[in-house]
Amino acid sequence: MAAQSFNITGEDDTTPGYIMGNLCLPPKGIKDPESTGPCSQVFTICSCQPKSLEVIFGDPHEDEGTLNPDTAQRFLLSTGDQFRIPPANAYKLVNHSTSTDTLLAWTIIRPRVDV
Repeated sequence: MAAQSFNITGEDDTTPGYIMGNLCLPPKGIKDPESTGPCSQVFTICSCQPKSLEVIFGDPHEDEGTLNPDTAQRFLLSTGDQFRIPPANAYKLVNHSTSTDTLLAWTIIRPRVDV
């Protein structure tokens, strides 16, 4: 389950826009692979079972938005950890816990648009 709390456009050509919200992954829940496009995404793990959230993101040498399981980078994270998915990449989230939800807060930072 995901919820969006803010969707702010850049105020001028020097300020990027952003979207903020949260995501709850149930036990054994998966967020399917998603491309970041031109945006950067930052996540904070608010709560989860220790070392149960797997973050998988594409090798920066792969084609834009590609998530190849053979070359992907993988990390097991815990409550309080933060991570960033860079622009032109793809990522997937897996809650490996069998009993505990994972709650994440996220921010998508849009690129600045020069006028």
